[in-house]
Amino acid sequence: MRLLFVNYEFPPVGGGAAYASLATARELVVMGHRVDFLTSATPGAQNDEEIDGIRVFRVRCHRRSVHDIGLLGALSFLAFAVPRLRALAKHNRYDACHYYFGLPTGVLSCVPGAHRASPYIISLRGSDVPGYSPELRKIHYFMSPITRRIWCRAHRVIANSQDLRRLAAASMPGLRVDVILNGAAMPQTLSNDVRQCAGGRILTVSRLIERKGLDTLIQAVARSRDRMLHLDIAGEGPEGPALRRLAHSIGVANRVRFHGFVDRAQLATLYANADVFTLVSRAESCSMAMLEAMAAGLPIVATKVGGNVELIEHNVNGLLVEPENIDA
Repeated sequence: MRLLFVNYEFPPVGGGAAYASLATARELVVMGHRVDFLTSATPGAQNDEEIDGIRVFRVRCHRRSVHDIGLLGALSFLAFAVPRLRALAKHNRYDACHYYFGLPTGVLSCVPGAHRASPYIISLRGSDVPGYSPELRKIHYFMSPITRRIWCRAHRVIANSQDLRRLAAASMPGLRVDVILNGAAMPQTLSNDVRQCAGGRILTVSRLIERKGLDTLIQAVARSRDRMLHLDIAGEGPEGPALRRLAHSIGVANRVRFHGFVDRAQLATLYANADVFTLVSRAESCSMAMLEAMAAGLPIVATKVGGNVELIEHNVNGLLVEPENIDA
């Protein structure tokens, strides 16, 4: 088949959906399909290139940062993607299109062009589903007629967890939504004998945003009686300065290390050197970072929200706790 993937995020830009879409595209190429990938420009990368057999086409996008697109970024991606999408579809006649995120990416399915002749899939990721991110409530309300059109005309609508499907069904009863969990592998192979554990190294990999609950994790480190505990935080985001101030104010700045954005090789080393992985989100669909930690053989401490409960069996491959319960 000739397939077109469309995602405004592509590694290293973006979060879990970027890596999930790339992994799926890679597997389809291995199966013998041709995959083109339309995405946003990445600093330092070529506008058009081939990666692992995937033809990648990039358009301009005014992002706030590596992990934060913002409203202007979303609108600019749509504006610059329209002519490129039309040209690609006209010359390639795709058998199917796969849009990651119903909003903003799925809006392109409504734009006139040759791509409208191809069936399309909408992959729901979390923030594009009404009710998942409270701060987006007004946008979802305003966009609800367009969202309904995008979802209802799709050949398939896919959620990456049962919980996300439940949320989607609540906003659009009667619509069929299938579930396909994310898949993940380690960014590079590291054998167990490489692990350099000190007995108390905690790792979390996350965008530094309020929904991820990192403030509760830092407070939990401070409240613990074990002074050997050290926390590594990999990721960037708007909450970074506030989280650093919090670590200083409660006296754990020397035990909490903010690594910022790390590349895949550095991330593999962090997984290898950790003793436990934490994910303390207030809401979560299907965390790619947690799946990678599981692939690395790490036990998990995660909040009992969203897709976490579909991946972690309490007292078997990890522990589940209530969100915002610092003592737990």
